Amino acid sequence: MSITIEVKGVEAMIAKLQRIGDNVPVAMGEAMYLEAERIMAESKEEYVPVVTGALRASGHVQPPVTVDKTVMVVLGYGGPAVAYAREVHENPRAGKTGGISPSGQRYTRWSRVGQWKYLQRPLELAVRGLSQRIGRTINERIAALTR
Repeated sequence: MSITIEVKGVEAMIAKLQRIGDNVPVAMGEAMYLEAERIMAESKEEYVPVVTGALRASGHVQPPVTVDKTVMVVLGYGGPAVAYAREVHENPRAGKTGGISPSGQRYTRWSRVGQWKYLQRPLELAVRGLSQRIGRTINERIAALTR
């Protein structure tokens, strides 16, 4: 008695698995970029203090970069507003002064909106469910490759 097993389509299956493997970093970068864009939009709409609008306008998300097996997406504020960005981000009175300095002097210009930690806070809030949202996006991209 002998049993013969014939497996067909091995080459196609290997090619499909290779395509999936090659696209995981791309899908990861895309998912991370989408999340970073969402976080930046929330930061600009809800949290960043605005006096002239330069700080809010400086908010940016850079496209994903893959180095070896590490995918990175950078988001932040700065440019010409970098000094103000740094100062306001760590000032608990940002957006809350009512136009009065701690010494009681009136400011000529001040933010009437926003708060300190204007990027940190939306990032902290995004952590809840972040891996699930990124995972869903990656799964959708991978599923499209296997159809």
